[in-house]
Amino acid sequence: MKKNKITFFKYFLTFTASIFLISCNNLIDYKSIIEKHSSVDLLCDSLLEIEGVNIFLGEPYTGSCLEYNDEYTVKTSLESYIEGKNEGLSIGYYPSGEVEYIGYRENGEINGDYIKFHENGEIAITGQFKNGLYIGTFKFYNEKGEITEKNKYNQFGILLNKKTY
Repeated sequence: MKKNKITFFKYFLTFTASIFLISCNNLIDYKSIIEKHSSVDLLCDSLLEIEGVNIFLGEPYTGSCLEYNDEYTVKTSLESYIEGKNEGLSIGYYPSGEVEYIGYRENGEINGDYIKFHENGEIAITGQFKNGLYIGTFKFYNEKGEITEKNKYNQFGILLNKKTY
């Protein structure tokens, strides 16, 4: 009887650990992020920058806005602001309207998770930035979604090793 309890406990722990590891390795749901921010209609040109702080209706702006090309015919990016500073989600767009990248800013610098897409929608690059520098592992993919390169960077953005496939 005791042996059965130990066996059951081992299987239970293995199962629980497997579920935890799988959930930790799932990619962020970028499609829901894009969908959530697709209804933004404030133009970033509506913001007035005064001494590095972006103002809207007399107050430091908190929220997201869209940037367009000079003719206002092509959306180029979605930028987010907190208390007038470029912070939070940043989405870039190809001229076709397809998402080019999704990243995050802190103090104006790209920070945190980053994903770049090929124009066909396949992932091109995944990795993390810290203060605008590559850190950790960056993976590069071809237009078919096949990994072509994996680079490892230290906390100073220096390439430690590179593996091509």
